[in-house]
Amino acid sequence: MNIKNVMMMAAMMPAFALAETNSNSAPASVEANDTTIRVNDQNIVIKQDGEQTSVKIYKMNGNELNEMTKISETQFVDGQEIEKVFVTSPFIPQTLSKRKRSLESHYPTFFFGCSQLPGSRGSMGGNNEMHSRDSKSWEWGITLTSLCFRLSNEMALTSSLSIGQVHHHFKDNYVLSTENGVSAMTPIDGETLKKSYISYNVLRLPIMLEWQKRIGCHDAFLALGPSVEYRWHEHSRYFIGKHKHTETGDINLKPIGLNLEARAGYSGVMLYARAGITPLLNKTKAPECYPMTIGLGFRL
Repeated sequence: MNIKNVMMMAAMMPAFALAETNSNSAPASVEANDTTIRVNDQNIVIKQDGEQTSVKIYKMNGNELNEMTKISETQFVDGQEIEKVFVTSPFIPQTLSKRKRSLESHYPTFFFGCSQLPGSRGSMGGNNEMHSRDSKSWEWGITLTSLCFRLSNEMALTSSLSIGQVHHHFKDNYVLSTENGVSAMTPIDGETLKKSYISYNVLRLPIMLEWQKRIGCHDAFLALGPSVEYRWHEHSRYFIGKHKHTETGDINLKPIGLNLEARAGYSGVMLYARAGITPLLNKTKAPECYPMTIGLGFRL
C-alpha cells in the first residue's frame, strides 16, 4: 500500500464517508479529527499525527452488539511503510511486519590509522627485535565496494573490498635488509638516518557480522569479523638527509595475511581496529612480527 494511493482513495470516495455518532458503528479508538470511510462492513480510518500517517481497517464482528475489530494497520513514517496484520489465533503473533527497514553496510570510504608491529599475536606496543617506531607508523586506504546481507532487524553479514598502503618505521639507525634470502634489522654505521621504514600495498577483504540500530536520523553500528589481505610491492627504504635509498625490494613479506577486525561508529564516523592473526614476514627467514592498527574512518 502506497501513501499516495491512500490519499487518492480518500479523495475519490466522499460518497462513502459516513459520520455516525452511534458508538456501536465506529471503533472506540476513532477520534473526532480522524477521516473515516465506510465500505460495506468495513471502516477505513485515516489519521495524521505530525510526520506519521496511519491507515487502520476495522471490520464488523457480526455479533448482536455490532462491535468492530481492527484487522489491519499501515503506518507511513519518514518514507518507510510498515504494515501490520492483526489476527485472533493464540498460536500466531499478534503483529506481523511485512515491510522492514533496509539494512546497509558501514565501511569507511576513507580510513587512516596508526600501525604497530608487536612481536607476538594479540599483543600491543613496540617490538625491540624490530626496533619499531610505532608513533611514526601508519596506514591509509579507501573502500572500493561493499555488500550487506540482512540476517534480522538489526543484524547483517557484510563484506567489502578496500585498497591501501602501510608504512612501518624504525628507529636507532636500523634498516631491514636482506642477504642470502634472510632478512634482519641492520644498523647503518657512520650515518644519521632521517627515517627508515618498510612499505607495502594491500588489498583487503573482510567478512563481518554487523549490528546496527537507528538512533535519531542515523545508524549506530558495531561489527566484528575476520579479514584476508593480499600484500605486494614491498620495499625497505631509508633517508639520509633528503636523499632516499632503497635497501631491498625483498623483505620476505608473506603475500597473504589473516586478521581479526572490529568497527564501531555512528553515522559517517567510526573507529576501527585490526590485529594480525598470521605474521607479516616469513618468520623462518625474518623477525617475527604481527601487524596491528587502530584508526579512524569516514563514510560519505
